[in-house]
Amino acid sequence: MCTVSYFKTRDSIIFTSNRDEKKNREKALFPNTLELEDRLLYFPKDKKASGTWFVIDDKGNAAILLNGAFQKHISNPPYKKSRGIVLLDIVKDKNFLHAFQEYDLSGIEPFQLLVFFDKKLMRLLWDGTVKHQFFLNENESHLLSSKTLYNDSIENERQKDFMRFQMGRNIESGEILNFHKKHQIEKEPEIDLSIKEEYITVSITQLIIKQDRIHFAYHDLTENTIQHTKIEKRSLV
Repeated sequence: MCTVSYFKTRDSIIFTSNRDEKKNREKALFPNTLELEDRLLYFPKDKKASGTWFVIDDKGNAAILLNGAFQKHISNPPYKKSRGIVLLDIVKDKNFLHAFQEYDLSGIEPFQLLVFFDKKLMRLLWDGTVKHQFFLNENESHLLSSKTLYNDSIENERQKDFMRFQMGRNIESGEILNFHKKHQIEKEPEIDLSIKEEYITVSITQLIIKQDRIHFAYHDLTENTIQHTKIEKRSLV
């Protein structure tokens, strides 16, 4: 939930997400499903709060959570509800954007969502007071980092590396995965040691959306295991 990339290749849309968490956090459960009237949701489930940071439905719509909005905030619990539960509530709606606009976020800690819905790519943010929404160019690549762990200096260096990574190449999913492994929190030289003592990148989740199918993979970095789920799409994206 702390580093997310988006790529559109010749035949795929690829989302990849690093989850940075406290070392003593319980492991997530993958795959987890939730059946709705018109769709089936797939996601890794956080055992502590029962929410998630990454959801895909069988129509090819996806939403990914990052902690914090535009800048680092001071956490002031208790909060009304987990942000991972808020994410699930939003994607249960048939229209993610409408659900975000109508959701009562008072008492919810700041967050942002990278959303792919109805062929549109959006960045939705809650700064603790005001909601913000931006449409992104779905034909360009994007990299987002959580403001709670990565300051502007680190984020700027990541963006430079992200641009170098793309230059003159046809990007494949495995290369993107390696890029994310390179940017695990414990490998970032500018991260404070006090943060590294408490947090690690526990997993990398990757989603590959093709015309007729979806591949969802969960890489548990603490146990060095990979779990895969293949989803048949109900409709084309």
